[in-house]
Amino acid sequence: MTVTVAMLIKYENDKKAAMIQTPSDRAEASRNAVAAMGGKLLYAYGTFGEYDMMFVYEMPDMASVAANMMLADASGMSKYHKIIPLFSNDDFLAAQAKAGRMKDSYAVAGE
Repeated sequence: MTVTVAMLIKYENDKKAAMIQTPSDRAEASRNAVAAMGGKLLYAYGTFGEYDMMFVYEMPDMASVAANMMLADASGMSKYHKIIPLFSNDDFLAAQAKAGRMKDSYAVAGE
C-alpha cells in the first residue's frame, strides 16, 4: 500500500541565499531522493509565507516518508518542515462512516 503526503518545507536562510546566487531545481532534487526510496514526486510548488515549497508525493510506506524527512533535516537544507498525510475523498467518507460506527467505543477523559 502506498501513502500520499504533502511535505511543506522552509529552507534555511543561507540555503535560500545560495539559491538566489545559483538557482537550484529543488523539485528535481526531491524527485531523485523520493525515487531512491521507491516513491514518486507528483507535484512541486513554490509557496509564499511560512513555507518556501510544497511537494506532494507517493511513498511505499510511512517509514520511507520519515526517511525523506530525516534526509531533509540532515542535509541542512530545511529550517523546518511539515508532513500532511493525504487521502482520497472516498477514504475520507469511509473514515467518517467508521468513526460513526465506533463513536460509542470512545470515552472522553474525565467522563
